[in-house]
Amino acid sequence: MAGGYKGNQQHAFQRIEKDMKSGNIPGVILLCGREDYLTDHYMNALVDRMVEPAARQLDLTEFTTDQVDADRIAEAAETLPLMSPKKVILIQGLINSQGRYPKGIDSSSTQVEALLHVIGQIPEQTVLLITADKPRTTGEYKKQSDGRKLSKLSQAVKKAGGEVYDFDTLERSQLRNFAVKRFQAAGKTCTNGVLQKITYDTGYGSRYSNYDLYLLENDLKKLIAYVGERPTITDEDADQVLTLSPENNVFHMLDAISRGRSDQALIDLNTLMEDGGSEFAILSNIVKQLELMLIARELMDENISRPEILKYLQKEEKVAEYRGRKVMETANRTRSESLKNMMLSALAVEENIKGGIMDGRLALEYFITA
Repeated sequence: MAGGYKGNQQHAFQRIEKDMKSGNIPGVILLCGREDYLTDHYMNALVDRMVEPAARQLDLTEFTTDQVDADRIAEAAETLPLMSPKKVILIQGLINSQGRYPKGIDSSSTQVEALLHVIGQIPEQTVLLITADKPRTTGEYKKQSDGRKLSKLSQAVKKAGGEVYDFDTLERSQLRNFAVKRFQAAGKTCTNGVLQKITYDTGYGSRYSNYDLYLLENDLKKLIAYVGERPTITDEDADQVLTLSPENNVFHMLDAISRGRSDQALIDLNTLMEDGGSEFAILSNIVKQLELMLIARELMDENISRPEILKYLQKEEKVAEYRGRKVMETANRTRSESLKNMMLSALAVEENIKGGIMDGRLALEYFITA
């Protein structure tokens, strides 16, 4: 799975679905995590469930980040619902993408403590619904300085008897279901190849990609519109419409080089350049992919079993199973020395471009054909 503020996402949306179905909605709720599509989706679903449409202006109080104040929240929480099952207080983005509270609160420890105290005093007739923005950082977010405020807020919510639903990126099977449901709603079916492209070639879940459910949903809408009246979405349709990950195209290019297919590698390079990839971004991805291949190759040279290598790539390098198998397949036919030389060549190409010795496109073509 990709890096980021990682929680027990695999159960988060299942828990919230179960809680909503049973009516077991706590008085304080925090929605957060790397997949902000799910945060936004369940925020709206909870508000729709608890507030009557005709009474939104009366029974729903929304605080923008510049309005957040502990006393004002406490006062709003005491107001009884008029037409709805609960009075709902909604605070969107209480923790921003940089891990900070709104400006007026963030600089005052007294304000923060007052806010956390209010969270523990929400009356029975009220639900306090808080969201946190998708964090920008990578790595173990909770262990970084900008993750600590969110951690402290989470602790306050739990201490108050509330629930924290932390949405990380979807698992592969969940991602497939996400796509299939939207195709079915539009009266479409698709090939298995389309689902493979969605789950792997878009780069969803990769720590090197920003491709998320919002971007995927947009691609799915474009796919549905692209096929028109045809009932089945094909691999060719997906190739024309899907936003493919530069990481994926770089891997294809390196795989072609390893098979001696410089003609195909040049086609892959052309695709990357046409998609707007800069020479330095492409080189960065080349080095990352070569590093993965070299790790796999060196583990093979140490007679480590393939299943153990795959586990290592998944756990330590955050590589999806499908990608890990492809990395091992390519590494298996390339010697460690060759991979090291390719990495040195890629670094030399970068220096030649920076130094103005070679044109960027020409330097990359030389790397491929040398």
